Amino acid sequence: MDIQSLTKSLGGTFAFGKGQAPCPICQPERRKDQNALSLSQQGDKLLLNCFKSSCAFEDILAEAHGHAPHLPQSAYRKPFVASAKERDNLVGKARKLWEASLPIQGTVAETYLRRRGIMCLLPQSLRFLPNIYHGPTGRWCCAMIADVQPTGGVHRTYFTKDGLRLKTSAKMMLGPCRGGAVTLSKGAGRLVVCEGIETGLSLAQMLTAKAPTVVAALSTSGMKNISLPEQAHDLIIGSDGDPAGTRAASHLAERATALGWSVSLLQAPKGQDWNDVLLAEVS
Repeated sequence: MDIQSLTKSLGGTFAFGKGQAPCPICQPERRKDQNALSLSQQGDKLLLNCFKSSCAFEDILAEAHGHAPHLPQSAYRKPFVASAKERDNLVGKARKLWEASLPIQGTVAETYLRRRGIMCLLPQSLRFLPNIYHGPTGRWCCAMIADVQPTGGVHRTYFTKDGLRLKTSAKMMLGPCRGGAVTLSKGAGRLVVCEGIETGLSLAQMLTAKAPTVVAALSTSGMKNISLPEQAHDLIIGSDGDPAGTRAASHLAERATALGWSVSLLQAPKGQDWNDVLLAEVS
């Protein structure tokens, strides 16, 4: 199977020797507006890169190979791994964006979250950028920016100037995010790990009485690789209701259990995430 056929098998489009397709890890719905995965060829090797959630190469490889079982794994090549200097440069760019951001209160980013049924106090890990360039669409937008720690990267959710979330590549990361997470609430209760920011805020709101600490790993790949606190205690894994979410939750549960954590699985209904559940409750 060639790169063009692989792109089409993933539900994408192919032009000028390159493919764009939904990432099989963080975009399993395969909607027409989802095209985070870039596919290109270098000699006899294929390059796979997720520009939405920086999903791990190994995870993309496994899923892509599932869609194209006749494609030998030897045809794949790992993307270039940034040197320490390049990593520091990316961290610097991410920190510069974060330092230029404004409080989220009273912005279109807050309005977006409130429209999603999220009425809880918004954390300091979420801020607002009133004017930021969006490369995939070539336009100036505004964005909600999230602080990813301890890795030092940032996650951005892009909006039009009038507050509508972009239809193309609305969510992007900058800087190192693998192993990190966005802290959405801090409490004395159990640690809750989920995928997305909206999902995490929804769980923080629904579990307020239990005072959890809620963190968003930003993708299924992020959930699998999140760095857990050294002191093990009780962990709730709030996964999305899809196969990718199930696999990521199982992977994290197995790893956390081996580290001494007491793990509970909290999966959203099939085809939904916890923000969908919250919206159904408040509507």
